Amino acid sequence: MTLNDILVSALAQLDRGHDAQTMEVYRDRLMDYANDAQSDIARAICFTRKETVTPSNGLVDLGTLSYDCIKVVKAEQLGREVRFIQSQTGLIALPYNERATITYRCEPKRLLSPTDVSELPAHTHGLMTLYIVGRERMAGDQSTQSGANIYLSMYEAAKARLRPHVGESRAYEITNRWEA
Repeated sequence: MTLNDILVSALAQLDRGHDAQTMEVYRDRLMDYANDAQSDIARAICFTRKETVTPSNGLVDLGTLSYDCIKVVKAEQLGREVRFIQSQTGLIALPYNERATITYRCEPKRLLSPTDVSELPAHTHGLMTLYIVGRERMAGDQSTQSGANIYLSMYEAAKARLRPHVGESRAYEITNRWEA
């Protein structure tokens, strides 16, 4: 779904028109809500990206990645997974000075244009509509605020069913550090 599709769907559920004039009135606020939802869903599903980098003296600057890195999940060099050390200064140390494939958790790109499509899986796009409607109803009078609870509850329930820890199968693995 494009950002425009999500906003039109939210406006329809709010019983507001979705003509150009109505869209212009609500666009910025609803777009902020959509980006808030996208960020929340990305954290829930552990949104990851994979990039190939070339270390300098075994170090990789995480600032050179395409997205802002939240956490490095996996590093691969010479065709196999390798151990790495991530510093607080935005660097990771790798065992070899060879090309590496880094898998890392990040935030998806913000939705800014009506034609932008979220990088999240397509089955999560409907959740953004629920979140937008819930947030917008929270700002209304007392009679519409009670409707916000329903939409936000549906959003949280659907988000809870999403598969967490995608791509982090080794995050909780105990390994023998003395093994070769």
